[in-house]
Amino acid sequence: MSEGTSARRAGLWAALLLVICALGASALRAQEALEQACAGVVETPAAECLRALQSRPAEEALAFIERWVSARRFTPALAALAHLQREAPLDTRVGQRLHEVRSMADEAQWLARRGEAAPAAQADAGLTLAETRCTRLSGEAALRGCAQVLRVRPQDARILTAQGDALWGLGRAADALDAFRRAAQSDRSPALAQKIALAEAALAPPTAAASAEGGKALALNIDPSRLGRYHALVIGIDAYRHLQPLDSAVKDARAIAELLRSAYGMQVQLLTDSTRADIVEMLDDYRGRLGADDNLLIYYAGHGWLDTEADKGFWLPIDASADKRTNWVSNDTVRDALRALKAKHVLVVADSCFSGTLTRSGAGVRAGRGRDYVERMARLKARQVLTSGSLEPVADSGKSGHSPFASALMTALRENTGILDATSLFAELRRPVALNSEQVPQFADIRLAGHEGGDFLFVRKR
Repeated sequence: MSEGTSARRAGLWAALLLVICALGASALRAQEALEQACAGVVETPAAECLRALQSRPAEEALAFIERWVSARRFTPALAALAHLQREAPLDTRVGQRLHEVRSMADEAQWLARRGEAAPAAQADAGLTLAETRCTRLSGEAALRGCAQVLRVRPQDARILTAQGDALWGLGRAADALDAFRRAAQSDRSPALAQKIALAEAALAPPTAAASAEGGKALALNIDPSRLGRYHALVIGIDAYRHLQPLDSAVKDARAIAELLRSAYGMQVQLLTDSTRADIVEMLDDYRGRLGADDNLLIYYAGHGWLDTEADKGFWLPIDASADKRTNWVSNDTVRDALRALKAKHVLVVADSCFSGTLTRSGAGVRAGRGRDYVERMARLKARQVLTSGSLEPVADSGKSGHSPFASALMTALRENTGILDATSLFAELRRPVALNSEQVPQFADIRLAGHEGGDFLFVRKR
């Protein structure tokens, strides 16, 4: 190697070290500027502090804000998070943390009021907090809240129903059925009647056909033609024009479309990298084509977004922009389209961030089904949604090349050999998705869309 070459290399290494040192010094100065701008903040951060936070990468800004959260100084934390979300509305990390800190601040306020109030007022505040936990949380935390409220209001149908939902989610079908039946003494709604039917079916001995198939499907002697025609609208979006592209949404959509067509005989319309106009026009087309005995499955894989202030979710088509909602598809648009459809059963399957805003509340475990159950569900109108997560970001792709949710969905549909209702489908995929990702699927009837207690039925081709 010549001396000239060695000298050039030494010079390049020296220049690189200088650049690295300069970048490190610049980052240090920026961090010092942030510390100085936000020093002494007690309530709402000043504009200088907000600008300093906005100038840093999201992970650094969130780490700084986390100091306020840890110190339970929620006012400056919420103001800073809200500012960051306005400046970068599609950063899911900021949106999710804002949602979480708001919940923490609300609970802190309840506890503060309880501590400052007179004994009677303290009891009221504690009861309100317990009611909130009962109806909004799940598992043992929800059960503790429900039990506290029921000691004061033992016949409250709403609390009894929430208690039953929590028990159902923990796999305690007998206890859930008891809670649902107590609630039904004053609540005659179709939704509660369905919960009772599901719990009763869970406790009934499985049919011989179900046992032969491992309990995963209903291999019943029912003529599929009696269940009506099946249609599927499958949407997958990867190549976003103005947002970060996705890796597997189109691949997932194509695989699911082929599975629904070949194994279930559905008439499938596949939309890939579609615009808002494409999606809305197709929903309008189904409104004119479907009859009262038809069934429609809508599958969406792509970006999603949650407007926390309006408590409204959106699907983001290929032409969506981060700063304009003109081309976003709101959950309200989807819900209104479903309400207008004549179809008997409609199931929306959404594999997108923050998709849980379509739901009312989750449902629980897989129940053994019988012929009577299937025929009853087939008669009743259904408007249901199965989502890959709740109010949280969800994974785009996994080890299989598909998203964790899409992979579990396809596995459950492939293993079905007869009739699989949507409630059982949810139970089949909930655990594998939760174990292989940071998300928990949700399943419920769609709010204000005409649900009457039915259940979408997947009928395997013979």
